[in-house]
Amino acid sequence: MGMTVGERQALVDSQFGICPLCLRPDPEHVDHDHRTGRVRGALRFNCNAALGHSRDDPALMRRAIGYVEGNSWKPKLVAPGVYLLPS
Repeated sequence: MGMTVGERQALVDSQFGICPLCLRPDPEHVDHDHRTGRVRGALRFNCNAALGHSRDDPALMRRAIGYVEGNSWKPKLVAPGVYLLPS
C-alpha cells in the first residue's frame, strides 16, 4: 500500500521541509523499515540510499561513524585465531 501525494506532503511538512539526516531542504523519498514496513520519514536520495546500503544495521553505521571520525577499526588478538572486535 503506497502513500498518496497528500500524505507524503504532510510527512515532509511535519519535518519542516528538511531531510532529518542531512538537514537540506526538499526530501523526496519516503523511507521505511524493511522489516516492519513502518514509514520513518522522508529523506533526500543520498540519505535514503546510505541507509539502504547499510541494510539499516546500527552496528555497521556506528562503525562507519567511527571510521569517518578517524577512529581505526582494529580487532585485538586475544588468543591464536581469536579476535576481540571493537564495540
